[in-house]
Amino acid sequence: MKTEVEPKAKIKVMPGSAFKIETADYLPKLHQLMIFNGKRGSGKSVAATNLLRMYKETGTCEKIIVISPTFNSNKALMKDLDIKEEDIFTDPDDPSIIQQIVNIIDGERDEFLRYQHLVKNYKRIMKSINSGILTIDNDDLDQYLLAYYDVVNNKFNLPKPRYECYKQNRPPVIFLFVDDALCTKLMSNRKFFNLVTRHRHLGAFPQGGAVGLSILIAIQNYKAQSGGCNKIVRNNCTSGIFFKSRDESEIKQIAESFAGEIPVEKFIKLYEIATEEEHSFLFVDLHKKKNQPSMFRKRFDTYLIPDEISDEKISTEL
Repeated sequence: MKTEVEPKAKIKVMPGSAFKIETADYLPKLHQLMIFNGKRGSGKSVAATNLLRMYKETGTCEKIIVISPTFNSNKALMKDLDIKEEDIFTDPDDPSIIQQIVNIIDGERDEFLRYQHLVKNYKRIMKSINSGILTIDNDDLDQYLLAYYDVVNNKFNLPKPRYECYKQNRPPVIFLFVDDALCTKLMSNRKFFNLVTRHRHLGAFPQGGAVGLSILIAIQNYKAQSGGCNKIVRNNCTSGIFFKSRDESEIKQIAESFAGEIPVEKFIKLYEIATEEEHSFLFVDLHKKKNQPSMFRKRFDTYLIPDEISDEKISTEL
């Protein structure tokens, strides 16, 4: 086939990334849309809370929002995650739940912008106060002096940031964990699907960029109508966690969606290796980091490298 290049029509890649938040080398990039697929009692909540714990311990998780009607019975799992009462939603059928979550993210954006504004103007206001000549108007008086005044120590200070990440000029990293919400109105709510498709653009800044939201969703079936994963969610996934299933058709469906560049048969072998132990799972990261040797892992701690599984071994063991 003959080709001819038109240099003026080349695609120009604009700067920026869908995964802007720096995370620990061994953790997935953010923002994520991750599904946890497994039968009842397989360990989905344990896996999700452990992943959230790792993000929190490494400084890339400031707020966790939970939608779960069974949150109170799972408190022991989540006790170390510092989840605020106002960020827990136990009624997935509540039609206002998505708007409430959007409002939380917008509120976090506004608080971050407010802190940046206070930092920017701190020296100017303090200079005015220390000079003995107040050159600030009444609006500044209300906005700044009350914010800077430390009642306990009777002096003016820069207010304490809500999160330490403010000092790094970074907004908070926010997660949403959806658990035990199968067969609820949430899982068929168009507003939820809209949240899924624009999750990393939520809490947009006037100057560009956004706070964003990473979403973790626990499901019992991959494609089934009842308790399954909607196509919109599946198509937007950045990673998936898959526990042991005896449904061969479901395993094949997962393989067809998450095998990436390896053959389906090799993916299924990886799946078998990863799930051979009770409560173990296959973790598939569709956007792995360059330093990570494979997009496949057994749990979070063991990389599975497909090149080391020969086609002969697959044919004899499958």
